[in-house]
Amino acid sequence: MSPSLNTPSFPAAPPPKAVGYAVSLVLVAVATSAAVLADRVLGASDVALIFVLPVVIAAVGFGLGPSMTAAAAGALAFNFLLLEPRYTFRIAEAENAWGFGLLSLTAAIVSSVAAQARRRAVEAVERADQAMAIHALARALVGASGRADIAAAAAEALARLFGAPAVVLVEGDEGLEVSASAGGAEPGGADLEAARWAAAAGTPTHADAYPVEAATFDFWPMRTPTRRQAVVGLRLADMPGGRPDQPGHWVEIVTGHLATALARDDYAARATATGLEIERERLKADLLAAVSHDLRTPLSTILLTLQSLRRFGAAHDPADRRELLDLAETETRRLSGLVSNLLDMGRLEAGAVVVRPEAVAPADLIAAARAQAAVALAGRQVVEDVADGALELWADVSLAGSALGNVLENAGKYAPEGSTVRISFRRDGGEGVIEVEDEGAGFPGPVEPLFAKFARGAPGDGRPPGVGLGLSIARGFLEAQGGRIEAANRPGAAGAQVRLVLPLAREAVA
Repeated sequence: MSPSLNTPSFPAAPPPKAVGYAVSLVLVAVATSAAVLADRVLGASDVALIFVLPVVIAAVGFGLGPSMTAAAAGALAFNFLLLEPRYTFRIAEAENAWGFGLLSLTAAIVSSVAAQARRRAVEAVERADQAMAIHALARALVGASGRADIAAAAAEALARLFGAPAVVLVEGDEGLEVSASAGGAEPGGADLEAARWAAAAGTPTHADAYPVEAATFDFWPMRTPTRRQAVVGLRLADMPGGRPDQPGHWVEIVTGHLATALARDDYAARATATGLEIERERLKADLLAAVSHDLRTPLSTILLTLQSLRRFGAAHDPADRRELLDLAETETRRLSGLVSNLLDMGRLEAGAVVVRPEAVAPADLIAAARAQAAVALAGRQVVEDVADGALELWADVSLAGSALGNVLENAGKYAPEGSTVRISFRRDGGEGVIEVEDEGAGFPGPVEPLFAKFARGAPGDGRPPGVGLGLSIARGFLEAQGGRIEAANRPGAAGAQVRLVLPLAREAVA
């Protein structure tokens, strides 16, 4: 799952100013009714403080303008309805004039203090939400991988900060392209033109202004430490309170995080590419070393044999000639096997292995593999034990036979002459297991590294011939058809034990 911020929750749009003034006047009307009722019905002597309540409510709910309106309207209503002479705006007594003045001053002071407290509270909430958005962006970028995830985190952070649709364009193989957007609005053709202009000029652009007057997004360009270009855009006209005065402060913070994350992703990609190149060079070196050593020997033997037969053919009796020809044939088969292994590994690396499974008898598979490994098994006693001969494996005959043949060749190479190589088959649930055991020295250490390409089981120049691909090819061919290979030293005896596991044919399982 790709890391990302929470879906942007835009702040609720403040009510229109006209609504605030209207509600303030309604509150004054309610307060006036309450004051008149208290004066006439209850006989309360001091009802001026009732007019302070709508001022406080308007200041907290709507700000300074509506609260000052409530203060003025309340003072006038108090004078008109409750001060003598009533139903006029004249004040006959000095005491009432002082009361009216004190009410007006108190309402103005309360209005100013409450409005300022409201403004500070709103700013504190906004700053806290902005800080949380930046913190969430940094947290998301830590786990983001790939330009798409990084751009998505930045777009969501911008949308949350400004409460407006946001878009992030990042330079790719085909130039600047939209990598992520948030807030519900997608950039149009004019917006993309403005974004590309901003990237080329290195200058921010504004909506409905030069150089692309049809654009609806504001754009800010940036460049990463790895010289990759990116552009962030905001549709500020959609903001409830209108376009902010200086949006660049928060945009710069987001683009700073974005540039760092994109540069980190570029460095990681470069490191991966460098690692792959180093691995390719190492494989080339291993291949050249293996080929130069293991192909030279059979070629030299074949060449010397042919030269001897050509130059000294008359001096050789029939038995010597047969021996030389047998030697040439053996080395040719060995050379052919080495080349086949190299070609098979190339097929595996290229993903060009085609699997054609069919029902095959284990005995037929073992016979084909023994023929492939005949040269390596010469001088060893091969014993077969196929207990469930009626069962059939569901496998590709060519691939499975080649895998088993490589295992048998390894057994023949590492088992001493005159020793026994045992091949057995048994059923294990819905799978068939072909097990090969030899009486050699066994594996010198951990087995898993020997399944790598060009891995050899015996170090030094005295090791058996081969390029170290047998087990790697066997694993690749078996896994391609749903099988697996396991290897270990024989328990309680010298030698290696390799198990080839393949699924049984459906008829056998049923």
